[in-house]
Amino acid sequence: MKISVKALIVGLVFATTITGVLFARVSAVDSRMNDQHIENIRSNCVTAKNTLTQLHASDALLRVNMGQLYELMTTKLMDRFNSRLSNNNYDNSSLTAVTSAYNQKLDAFRNDYRNYEVQLAVALKIDCLNQPVSFYDAVAASREKRTQVHVDVARLNQFLNDYKTAMNAFENDYLAKQGTKQP
Repeated sequence: MKISVKALIVGLVFATTITGVLFARVSAVDSRMNDQHIENIRSNCVTAKNTLTQLHASDALLRVNMGQLYELMTTKLMDRFNSRLSNNNYDNSSLTAVTSAYNQKLDAFRNDYRNYEVQLAVALKIDCLNQPVSFYDAVAASREKRTQVHVDVARLNQFLNDYKTAMNAFENDYLAKQGTKQP
C-alpha cells in the first residue's frame, strides 16, 4: 500500500506543478472602441490571426495532455485508492467526498474548455479587416472563456491538494490506530 500512496503523492505534486506553470491568467481589458482601436485591429489583423491560430493549436494539445493527466489522477489513483480502503472496511468518506467534488470540477473543466475552443474558432473565422469590432468582441469572449478554464484548473489543483491533505489525515489516523508513529 505504501507504493500506491507514494505514487499518488508524486502524481499530485506533478499535476499541481505542471498545471500551475502552463496556465497563465488572461485578463480582459475594459475599454470602449474608438476609431484608433478599430484601425489598430485592422493594421494588426494578420499578426493577431497568426497568434490566435498558434494559441488555438497549442491550447488543443495542452487540453489533451492536461485532460489525460486529470483523468489519470481520478481513475488510476483516487478511485482505486478509495476502492481499496472501502474494500478493507476503512472510513474513506473524506477522500471520497474530495474525489466526488474533483470529478464534478473535471466535468466542468471539459465543458468550459470545449466552450473556449469553440469561441476561439469563431473568433478565427471572423474577417478582422472588414469586421474589426466583431473580431474584437469574439476575442474578448474567448478571453473570458479561457479565464474560466484557468479558474477550473486552479480549483482542480486545489482539490488535488485537498485529497493529499485528506490522505495524510487518513494515514495519521491509521498509524495511530496501529500504535505506530509516522516517520
